[in-house]
Amino acid sequence: MAAEENIVIIGKKPVIDYVLATIVLFNEGYDEVIIRGQGSNVSKAVDVYNALVHRLQDSVELVGVSIDSVERGRRLIPVIEIRVRRKIA
Repeated sequence: MAAEENIVIIGKKPVIDYVLATIVLFNEGYDEVIIRGQGSNVSKAVDVYNALVHRLQDSVELVGVSIDSVERGRRLIPVIEIRVRRKIA
């Protein structure tokens, strides 16, 4: 599976690290970034989005939210993908 370069995958780091990673992707020229969290990191992905909106205010907009689950062995793991777009004023 090819990894896309405009995805921020949420892990164990603090929320601000992922906010800054998203801002860096915007500064590198990506107009749209996906914030992806799975399992216990679903709520952290939402926190990253909220912190991003708080930090950038009107410079970012929500494109869409995708909620799904992936099967790992016999368990279903929840997955959320939050698509955000940079607004160009």
